Amino acid sequence: MKLKLFDFIDNTVRLFESNRKDYEYVTAKLERFFLDILKKDNDCIVAVHSRIKQPQSLKEKLIRKNYYLEYADAEDALDHMPDLIGITVQCRFIRNEAELYKSLFRHFRFSNNEWSVCSEDSNVFLNLKMAQPQLQRNGFTIYRIDGCYFLDGKKINYELQIKSLVHTFWSEIEHEVVYKNPDFIVYDHFNKNMLGAIRDNLDVVDRQLEIMYDEISYQSSQSKIGIDEKGFKVFVAGTVNELVNRKMKQSVGFTSDFKKCSAMIAQYVYVRDFVNGEHNREKMIDYMLVLNYLLSSEIDLSEEIILSGPVESSDPFVSILGSYFARNLNHNFLWHVFFAVLFSIHSGDSMEDLIDFVEVLKMLLIQPGWFRRIFSRYGEEKAALLRRGLEEALAEALCAADKIEIVHEDKLLRCMEAFREYADRIVERYPDEIDEEQISLVSYEMFRVILRIFL
Repeated sequence: MKLKLFDFIDNTVRLFESNRKDYEYVTAKLERFFLDILKKDNDCIVAVHSRIKQPQSLKEKLIRKNYYLEYADAEDALDHMPDLIGITVQCRFIRNEAELYKSLFRHFRFSNNEWSVCSEDSNVFLNLKMAQPQLQRNGFTIYRIDGCYFLDGKKINYELQIKSLVHTFWSEIEHEVVYKNPDFIVYDHFNKNMLGAIRDNLDVVDRQLEIMYDEISYQSSQSKIGIDEKGFKVFVAGTVNELVNRKMKQSVGFTSDFKKCSAMIAQYVYVRDFVNGEHNREKMIDYMLVLNYLLSSEIDLSEEIILSGPVESSDPFVSILGSYFARNLNHNFLWHVFFAVLFSIHSGDSMEDLIDFVEVLKMLLIQPGWFRRIFSRYGEEKAALLRRGLEEALAEALCAADKIEIVHEDKLLRCMEAFREYADRIVERYPDEIDEEQISLVSYEMFRVILRIFL
């Protein structure tokens, strides 16, 4: 049985395609419109480009931005998607971007709501109350303004961008080299530094891209030569990432960024089977065979995952977080992909594997020996009650965050450090004894400390 979210996505794409003629008409109107009004005041415009979102890109965004969770139907989803149409005004220099943005205010007047209406065409609107320039995920800024066009009373969203030649060139590099690269890259910090240098020094961009490509190729080859336990973890992460990209392409027609989740699955395999393990070399070979088999086998990531039963555990952390995963693995596509791959690698009982994964997560977040020792001063009964309260608070906070980032290694490390730091503060605050009311208070505070990491 197919996941319900794919019905939502298919309906949205069908509605989008049925309105394509309208989108094409509005795109042509907007391209000509912005070229005309901005050229009146500026001589720095090189060109105005446009694009209509393609079905594959639409599908990817519906999943990546969780539209299928937030909106009731296809019409509502399209009504809230700001970039169905993209208009890019290209200018000569970086300083011209701010000049063009300011010139928009001469052609649009503010209204009582978020939209400003154009004086020359009452069908054209922009949200000029948005702070500009906008900060992108990569840390750089861009002039990007939401807009809408009314065609026979129907609202059609578009996005206006203002870019200099340098920023246009940079966007193409970043899009093709980074975001569209499906390969697993180990040293993100190196690549970010290199890409930043490229942006600052476009006169030597060709040479710097060549250096980056050679470095990535070298890292990839080095990670698979003379494999030990650490090298094996890198190998598993890279192979899982390749597996997900290949199976997503086959199952749903597009790929997504799964690098950090791949790293977490590799960490889970490493902790579960290789830390303090025996016959590690033999187990490495077994995993290599399994992963190679999965790469060539059929895994349909659009199929529902069937668990063998409910989550049952006497451990409150495992029960709370395991139940969250069970509720969401067929509801949130990112969780669905994560556990589909995890279950494929182990191919045992799905519920046992789910519980085992949560137990490993707990072990990564809370070091058992330290945790038992630190509260021993409160007596066995109160110490057990306090440990349980903090474990429940940690699990509840991860559930409340409701993001795939809760299994990313960098976030888990921050959670582990925050958990330990706050536990130490509890001992400082209550050096001799602690009562049930105080346990309830510090557990709630722990919940807030962990949740803030994901906000």
